[in-house]
Amino acid sequence: MAWNEPGKGQDPWGGGNKNNGSGPPDLDQIWRKFRARMSGNKGGSGGPESGGSGGAGGPSPAILLFIIPIALVIWLATGLYVVQPGEKGVVLRFGDYTQTQGPGWHWRIPYPVDRVYKVDTQQVRRAKNRAVMLTKDENIVEVEVAVQYRISDAMNYLFQLREPDATVEQVLRSAVREIVGTSRMNQVIQEGVQVEELEDRALQNVDLKEGSGQPAEKDALQGVDDKLVDEIKAQQESYPEITDRSRAALPENVRKIVQSTLSSYDAGVDVVAINVQYSQPPEQVQGAFEEAIKAREEEERKKNIARAYARDIVARAQGEKARIMLDARGYREQKTARAKGEAQRFTDLLAQYEKAPDVTRERLYLETMGDVLSNANLILAEQGGNGPMMYLPLEKMLNDSRRNKQVENAANDGMNGSQGSDSGNSAGTADSGSNDNRPSSTSRSSDSLRSRDRNS
Repeated sequence: MAWNEPGKGQDPWGGGNKNNGSGPPDLDQIWRKFRARMSGNKGGSGGPESGGSGGAGGPSPAILLFIIPIALVIWLATGLYVVQPGEKGVVLRFGDYTQTQGPGWHWRIPYPVDRVYKVDTQQVRRAKNRAVMLTKDENIVEVEVAVQYRISDAMNYLFQLREPDATVEQVLRSAVREIVGTSRMNQVIQEGVQVEELEDRALQNVDLKEGSGQPAEKDALQGVDDKLVDEIKAQQESYPEITDRSRAALPENVRKIVQSTLSSYDAGVDVVAINVQYSQPPEQVQGAFEEAIKAREEEERKKNIARAYARDIVARAQGEKARIMLDARGYREQKTARAKGEAQRFTDLLAQYEKAPDVTRERLYLETMGDVLSNANLILAEQGGNGPMMYLPLEKMLNDSRRNKQVENAANDGMNGSQGSDSGNSAGTADSGSNDNRPSSTSRSSDSLRSRDRNS
């Protein structure tokens, strides 16, 4: 029989009857049996061969009551989520902000009702900008500034700005250009340099256009609504004011402007630090700029030397001045005190003179002659006939007498401190005894001379 000859229960491949169990199972038949069981039919009588209608039926209610709770539990379990330490979970319900969750386990209504966005608020993010800019004094500098920031409000960071990280970078670039564009080159490049601008007070409150044929300057806010003017002034007051434009204050000035701008945007970002990593003139003029810096440093060094020399000279002059003033003050006080003493002595002497004029006059004469003759070279000579002339060196005798008295006083002082000075004391006593005749003879000679002078 040909392979395509019709026949009941014949297999064209020689497999015999397909229902006699000798061949592989029929997939269509297995699928029909599975559908019959799911629909609740028994024995497979609902197949297409039997002409039943059970093949189009759905699952039984018992199966549905078993599957639906399990699926609901699984769906609700997908609402569990964990927020890690240092993160914030922003919960949205149908796209609307609901709340912000902290670290730990939380539950939300599963998708598509609620959605959770996790944001790391402890991570320090970075952004930097390097560009060549023009300064206030029309010089070109190259500055590289990096900003470190942290997220402070997760919801504002996610939904207030479209690209918050790019916004931070753009704000940094704007702040750096504002600071550099309103500062001088030395202020931007040299560390700690504060350039003071010269102000001409004569030009303050003076309209230079007055009398030049040009219209005078008018207030830009004149004629504007008062409410709008108040808003503009409030914004100007809230904007940070830059007073110190030195190189050392550059990071702080940039930080103020960046933070103020981001706060006005409600970006949910806090600036941690601003680092100026590079601030130099362009490479083409680097050598010339270094030479200028060396010359400026040499100038400053010379000025410091000159200032030190000037301070030294001024200090010496002031010390000499103080010394001269003290000497003059002492001399004045000395002269004043001596004059007062002389005046008092004369007053006391006058009282004594009034009591005894002759005695006082004699005493004054003797004291005066003693003072005069004590400083003169005295020679006592004898006037004779043709014999030799004898003289006494009174000055030498007086000097020897004074010297002997000093030696005697030193010997008396040493006798109180040591025991071995007895011989020295005896010698000193002998000397003093031998010298006692000289002062006596000297005094007698002086008395005779004074009496001779009185007689003459």
